[in-house]
Amino acid sequence: MKINGSVEQGIYVVLILALQKNHEPVKSHVMSSVLNVSDSYLKKILRKLVIAGLIDSNASKDGGYTLAKPIRAITALDVYKALDTDNAALAISDMAKQIFDDEEHIIAGEQKIRNAFAASSEAFYANLAAFHLSELLKEEFIDVGYYNWQEKL
Repeated sequence: MKINGSVEQGIYVVLILALQKNHEPVKSHVMSSVLNVSDSYLKKILRKLVIAGLIDSNASKDGGYTLAKPIRAITALDVYKALDTDNAALAISDMAKQIFDDEEHIIAGEQKIRNAFAASSEAFYANLAAFHLSELLKEEFIDVGYYNWQEKL
């Protein structure tokens, strides 16, 4: 399984915002410097996280990005769903017809494959939903943050 690299970056964006001292807004260029990624690419990720309701954006002079909800309420599944949009349902081609002549056998086999992939997807989503990003932080930093990312640069 290959997961879009933006999911990892999205997780770290959420963690940066959670760790910001007094949960003050963080500018995109600060986060891109901390993560050592392109600011223009990071802005695309930030936009998707805003649309998903995970972070807020304030374009004022003192603005930036903040968490839209407490870090304890954000799961890996939230970030995954916001950023990994390439996960479509398994598409079954007509390839089985090249091997088997029995239409009933083909239909039954294709359904078994779909069921197996659906079950694995459900387990994958359940595991991501059970993993709260706050588990990656020290408890004492969650309520008031720890870093002033601008000063840390």
